[in-house]
Formats: sequence, structure tokens, C-alpha cells
Amino acid sequence: MMDELNIIKLIKNTLKFSNEHIVKGIDDDCAVIKIDENFYLVATTDMMIKKTHIPSILTPHEIGGRILTANVSDIASMGAKPLAFLLSLSLSEKEAKEDFIRELYEGLDKFSRFYDCPVVGGDTNKGDELVLSGTAIGITDNPIFREGRVGDKIGITNDIGRVYCALKLYYLLKNRKIEFNEFKKLCSKYPLIIKKLKVPIARVKEGILLNKYRLLRGCCDISDGLGKEITYFKNFELNSDHILKAVPEDVFEFCEEFNLDPLTVALNSGEEFELLFTTPNLNKVKEVLKHHSKVFEIGKIIEEGRYIDGEVFRGGGYVHRW
Repeated sequence: MMDELNIIKLIKNTLKFSNEHIVKGIDDDCAVIKIDENFYLVATTDMMIKKTHIPSILTPHEIGGRILTANVSDIASMGAKPLAFLLSLSLSEKEAKEDFIRELYEGLDKFSRFYDCPVVGGDTNKGDELVLSGTAIGITDNPIFREGRVGDKIGITNDIGRVYCALKLYYLLKNRKIEFNEFKKLCSKYPLIIKKLKVPIARVKEGILLNKYRLLRGCCDISDGLGKEITYFKNFELNSDHILKAVPEDVFEFCEEFNLDPLTVALNSGEEFELLFTTPNLNKVKEVLKHHSKVFEIGKIIEEGRYIDGEVFRGGGYVHRW
């Protein structure tokens, strides 16, 4: 059985050619290409397929915002400024309608203004289902990679867990465990949970600001869940009590109502698009971001091993498998 990690390893081992301009290829949120002594181009691509990535409760406007946010979030994790976005689009007969396309691109346009990242092109094709493949490019004088040094604090921006809960509601509806009227009531009861699924925000301002002051040792965005993303930092010790401080009250309430473990939810909630970072100066990070985002310390980089509360860390998050 193959999974995406094995496939990426295979691809990396097969691709042999590079040149002096490529600072970072496969193995980080973005590729990094050196332009000159002062500037680096960063580039990323992210794909969404209707069957596996796009809940049917999302409007075309929200889908447009999400594909741009997913790509720009990788740019943010590099501490880079987004420059432009391209979208390749495969439409089934169902989506190849004027209203759907207009609303999709209105969502793209709205979020491109928000991130100051204009949509400059792409490609269109006919397919069996909706597929969106985005490419974002950005620029920075100091790209930030997925790394940390022993003693660095590990932190995240804002809260985590809401997207997991929102998808729990969605699959209850999709699998006919609850009726649509009950789903609507639960959405009204947990509005911020549904909002984070429908309208996620990439932390572009935060990434640029922290890079300006050279406060980050390493960074990535939480797209596949904290339990997966944290493993990019190799050796670490996490504290579950600290992680739970980043779980908002409505998620605790939701977990109690649906008999879920809040820590499991926090570790496995993907598409949060918050920043997960390492820093030698967490207090300064909090000071710089105090008017922009909350910051939570969740652990530290250690010399060897992966642990949570002194026990071996078993991982989490989402990995595509075939």
C-alpha cells in the first residue's frame, strides 16, 4: 500500500537534476529559488478534488477562497510576501455553468485582494469532477524552513480544533446520521466552528511580521493536522496541557456533546492554516503579534526523540493513502 509520504520520497529520489539557483526543492512548504543576494522566489502548489477535499456545504465563493488560502498559507509559512496566484481548473458538466464559475472567481477575487495576491492566469479543462490546482508565488529576503534547534520553543498561532469538529458535523449529515434541519441547528449552535471550515484565513501578515524581526527559526502551516506537521521538526517534546490551551471553548463543548477527546481533535484537525513554528524568543513573538494573533507555546525542540508528556509521540493528522 502506498501513501503520500512514500510517493513523495519516491519522487524525490527519482528527480536528480537541479542547479545553483534552487535553494530548496521537495521537502518543505515551498520551493525556494535564489534570485540574487537579497531576494528569493518561493513557489507552492496545492490541489483540491471535489470528492476528497470539497464538502458539498461549501458555496462556489467559499471554494474559491479556500483554494487561494491553502496556497497562500504555504507562502506565509516561509515568511514571504505573496506576489501572484494561478489556478488550473477542471470542470465537470455539472460545474461548467456561468453562475458557478462567476461565483467561484468572485471568491478568488475577494481573497486575492485580502492577501494582496492577484490571480494572474491558469488553465481550464473538462473532467469528470471538479478539480482545482493552484500555484502561488511569493518573495522574501529570508526564507524560513521546517527546522529548529535544541531548546527552541514550539508555538502555534490562534486556536485549533474547529475544522475537525465542522467536518464531524458535515459527515454526520452526509452519512445520514442526522437530518438537514438538525445540521442547521448545530451550525447555528457552533457558528465559529462552521466558519473556520468555510472561511479559513492564512496568516500572511503574521508570517511577514515575524520574519521582519527575524524571530522564527522554523515554520510550517497546519494544513494536514498538528500531529503530522510537528513531525517535520524531527525531535521534540510536546505538552498536552499546553496544546489544550489552544483549543477554544466551543470545541470543548462540541467534544462533550459528541463524546470526542479534545486532544485527539487538536492533533488531527487539518486545514487550520495556522502557523506552527520554532523560536528562541517566544515572548518577543507574543509581543510582536499581540495586535494580530494569539500565540500558544506547545512544546520545545529536544536533542533526540519525539514525545508528548514524556511518552513516545504516535503522530496524527491526515495522510492520503491508496
